[in-house]
Amino acid sequence: MRFFEKALKANVMSTKILIRANVSKDILHAAYKIATDFEDRYSAYKKESFLSQINAKASKESIRCQERDMILFKRCMEASALTEGAFDITIGSLSHGAYHFGFLNQQLASTQEISAKQKFVNSQLFDIQEKSVSFKKNGVRIDLGGIGKGYVAKLIVAFLKKSGASKALVDVGGETVSFGKSYTIAIKDPFSEGNIGFIKTSKEAISISTSGDYERFIDSPTNNHILNTDTGKSSNLYSSITILQNGFDIDMLDAFATALFNKDVQYIQEFCKKRNIGLIIIDKDSNMIFNNISSLRISSIELLCT
Repeated sequence: MRFFEKALKANVMSTKILIRANVSKDILHAAYKIATDFEDRYSAYKKESFLSQINAKASKESIRCQERDMILFKRCMEASALTEGAFDITIGSLSHGAYHFGFLNQQLASTQEISAKQKFVNSQLFDIQEKSVSFKKNGVRIDLGGIGKGYVAKLIVAFLKKSGASKALVDVGGETVSFGKSYTIAIKDPFSEGNIGFIKTSKEAISISTSGDYERFIDSPTNNHILNTDTGKSSNLYSSITILQNGFDIDMLDAFATALFNKDVQYIQEFCKKRNIGLIIIDKDSNMIFNNISSLRISSIELLCT
């Protein structure tokens, strides 16, 4: 049976999701269920979720995990190692324990509170055994916000390929992966409601991740949710960072974009060059910095004047 390309749009994980592929509607809905299942299991905002159980109990006892949990947590630890701790799954002690980002009681954290919570931000305090996890200190809290959307996008695109899709576009809150067809993907203007450019992909698989200070903040983008693990605060170096890489590692790109948001330009450029990652930085003054774009297998990038 031949399927024409179909699309599904919805809201999940506090963001928008788009799934477009040449598969049946049943497969599209099954792909969407991957996202809702992930949210149910790993949301920090649902008291009954497995992640919430870990945060509540893992300092007192080892928490038995399923294979899918172990794969996810090990991927997080890999991202932490590759970014020298700039991405850290235990950032939850700050993001949710001090600032309460995403909760009704979110607020700016005091210097004393940041200092008190920051001592629990260390991936080495998250102990992963063969089939269980635990915390080495009372006060540790994990947060998948820096990798979750990319991880879901990767799960969905893998499912679509396994289900027979020869072309697809998956976007989960700005974490985008496509293959098999040329798609036009917008780059959001961090200073307005519009777009600042467009990426036209080729048929080659491409992963695109964007982190921005406009996504979630308290009072103003100056107090955004992308916290520096060294200071416990927002660095305010950039307004957005978009990174691109051929292939399907959108989960790792998601983690990288989170980590690089708090690094200086030289570090970011060297990091991306080493891994053949294309880079588009927009700083606080609307200046744009590009790197390694020509090495990617894409059709074109069109940037609009700011």
